[in-house]
This record gives sequence, C-alpha cells and structure tokens, in this order.
Amino acid sequence: MSDRRQTLRDYLLEGAMIFVAVTLGFAADNLREYLGERDAERAYMHAIAEDLRSDSVRLAENVRRLETNIANADTLVHEYILGRASGRFPPSLATHARTAGNSVDLAFNDRTSSQLKGTGGMRLVRDTAVASALLQYWNNQERLHEIRDRFESLRLEHRKVGWRAFNWYLPIFQRYLPADTLLARDPAPAIVNPALIGEFVNTTSSMFNVSQVMFLPEIQAEIALGTRIRAMIAASYP
Repeated sequence: MSDRRQTLRDYLLEGAMIFVAVTLGFAADNLREYLGERDAERAYMHAIAEDLRSDSVRLAENVRRLETNIANADTLVHEYILGRASGRFPPSLATHARTAGNSVDLAFNDRTSSQLKGTGGMRLVRDTAVASALLQYWNNQERLHEIRDRFESLRLEHRKVGWRAFNWYLPIFQRYLPADTLLARDPAPAIVNPALIGEFVNTTSSMFNVSQVMFLPEIQAEIALGTRIRAMIAASYP
C-alpha cells in the first residue's frame, strides 16, 4: 500500500512538473513574441519619424514656392489694375506673370507607411493617440493631392495663355546668352499680345485663390501635424 501511494505521489509530482514546464514554455514564447512586437513597434515609429522629417523638408519647399507664387500674383494683379488705368502695362508685368506660376511637386515619403498599411503593422501601435494622428496625417494627403490637381490644372492654363501673351523667351535668352548684342540693337517687347492679358490675369487670380485659401493652409497644417506626431513618437518611443 505504501508503495502504491509513493508511486501515485511520483506520478502527481511528475505531472505537476510537466505542467509547470509547459506553462513556462508558453509564457516564454509569449514574452518573446511580446518583446519582438515591441521592438518592431519601436523600429516602425522611429522610421515613421524619419519619414515625417523628410516630408517636412519637402513641404517647407512647397510653402516657399506657393508664397512666391502668391506674392508675384498679388503684384501682377496690382500692376494690371494700374496698367488698365494708365493705358500702359509695365514690362515688369511679364516677369511677375511668369513667376506667379511656379510648379509645386507634392510628394510624401511612404517608405514606412506602406509597410504598416500593407502588412497590418498598425496593429502593433499601442499608443492610440499616435495611431489616430498618423491616420489623420495620411488622410490629409489625399485632400492635398486633390487640391494640387486643381492648382496644377489652373497653372497649366496660366502657362498656356502666358506663352501667347508675353515674351517669356526673352529672360531665358538673356540668362543663357548674356553677352549677345542682338537684343541690345533690337530690343524685344516683354508683352507681345496685350489683348490676352485680361484672360491671363483671370486665370492667375483663380490660381492665386486656390493657392492662398486652400493649398497653402493645408500644407502648413500638414507640417504642423507632422511635427506634433514626431514629438509624440519621441515621448512614447524613446
């Protein structure tokens, strides 16, 4: 009887040891998976922060180009009003007309965001405030691209009319052939078709409104949001 009790205790002890070993094995695997996910989360967030920093540099250049466009469009309209009143448009009108339509190439660094979206990596982001801000940042990009398309269609119309209204070849020629004496002997007019200036100014004014009221504020808001997300990441993922 004593031997049977001893055998039963041995079986129970052995069973308990196996249970503990299996439980600890599962716990270790879960811990490794947890730590691996946290490492992946931190790596993703640090990469996102770098992408946002890259975006901010590009967006800041967009802001500078739009501000140049807006300033020159404003001067253009002012000179147009004065020219209509006096009956003579100043030659500087052609220069301001050309520099009121700089292109704005909107591009975002999607190196990390495409991985997060494509592999389901967003589930790793535990900080809900960061995740929500990132989703807003990405959604804003769709809105910005829509505005950019509208701006670009107006800019192309601005260019099409401008090449017919002004002698935009003149500054290009002067820049690349500054020593040429042909223009000194036979000056070329800066405005070649005054009848088209009204149409050109109307197109430029529409582009000016899109730039000042929609495009520029949206880009500045995206820069501010990106800066805020980077600060959040720095605080949550040191």
